Amino acid sequence: MHNADTPPGQIVWAGRALTAATEPVRSNYALYVQEGRIADAGAYHELTARYPAAPQVGGAHLLLMPGLVNSHDHGRGLSGVALGVPDDLLEIWLLGLATLPTLDPRLLAQLEGVLLLRSGVTATAHSHNPATWANLPAECEPTLAGYRDAGIRVAFHPPYVDQNSLIYTGQAEFLASLPPSLRPIAESWMQPPPLSREDYFTLCTQLYNRFHDPLHHTVQIQISPAGGPWCSDELMLAARDWAVPRRTRVQIHLLETRYQALYARRRWGSSFVAHLDSLGLLGPWLTLAHMVWSDPDDVERLRAAKTAVAHNPSSNLRLRSGVAPIAAYLAAGLPLGIGMDGYTLDDDQDYLRELRLAWTLANRPGASSPTVPASAILQMGLAGGAAVTFGPEVPLGHLHPGALADLVLLDWRAVEGIWAAPNANPLDLLLRRASRTHVLHVRAAGRGGVRYGHATTLDETALKNNLHDLL
Repeated sequence: MHNADTPPGQIVWAGRALTAATEPVRSNYALYVQEGRIADAGAYHELTARYPAAPQVGGAHLLLMPGLVNSHDHGRGLSGVALGVPDDLLEIWLLGLATLPTLDPRLLAQLEGVLLLRSGVTATAHSHNPATWANLPAECEPTLAGYRDAGIRVAFHPPYVDQNSLIYTGQAEFLASLPPSLRPIAESWMQPPPLSREDYFTLCTQLYNRFHDPLHHTVQIQISPAGGPWCSDELMLAARDWAVPRRTRVQIHLLETRYQALYARRRWGSSFVAHLDSLGLLGPWLTLAHMVWSDPDDVERLRAAKTAVAHNPSSNLRLRSGVAPIAAYLAAGLPLGIGMDGYTLDDDQDYLRELRLAWTLANRPGASSPTVPASAILQMGLAGGAAVTFGPEVPLGHLHPGALADLVLLDWRAVEGIWAAPNANPLDLLLRRASRTHVLHVRAAGRGGVRYGHATTLDETALKNNLHDLL
């Protein structure tokens, strides 16, 4: 029975329960949720006997699992293709983002939060893309408010760059090669951001002091030198020195394309990871997004430093970057997560489909290639992804007593389809067949998020109509 001094809780149960990616699926399992935490767990009949007055949500036809964690994204909410920016090589595509319309950042974060919740995602990493660099300070607070309105956890890291904004090397030679009529245009793209480095760190400090939530983990303020070629060594060292004493994280885009790997070789005569290692810039506080073009020797450096990687399979395919060597990262025991990068194959922010793609790509051709099991990919979307995104001390990604009560209930009967053999692996079924259409109920950040497939915190239809009218 619950303590009379604490508010009553709720029983959440299902005919099947995935309590953690590394544990067997349980039958007729229940949780007792109280004040945003899992207070008790066990067989359904045991919990109903212990808490007979508790209201219940669940059913025998459902699968109960932890909330999914989206380890790298930009929170755009809207399709770049629909807004006139076609898929292309990353370096070309990035320039096209400057043509996107300026919209209310709170509305975009609200829509992004709702889309993620309906996909079973209860926590996300947000690398903010401002309309312009001058707009960055004004857009941060409304973006955080939008995620709060939706009721989803966010690791928020505003980005910054201080070099190579148009091309990676040979700026002077490049300008000299252009016709005189084009040089002013190229020079305008090469200008540093109007926000100074000092102002950027002041902004991050202000956000940290106002919004960072180490108790309930609704918001983490992190820092992001946006990407290896675009950030000086001095900027990345300063980011480390800002984050480590505050016990928060740094997230950097790294080795997303082959051209970034070539840039490192030409500039330092080594891999990008080796260069960061020589500066003391690898560590357990760091997450590297993408990591498609790493060298074999880099894996040991990352393992030794306990540096994390956020894998983005759809984005890496759509922007023609390649396929990250996830099997090698798993074999080395690197901390790994999966992020949608706002650029899924179907343009729909469906995290369960992203897990399916990650699993398919991880199993490479050839009999000598290692087999990556479904459990390894699920770990990247659950507790592993939580550690990569928020830190290993944050109790997300599993359904053990004491954990934060971020929960998902899926229509398991629909996932199984006509029939599932007794020896069918439920994790294989989950990764091969489930999608956002199977997500019925979601509880995130201590609040309701989705009920019977519809968001409970915001009116999704009204949001979309509002954005349509603005566009």
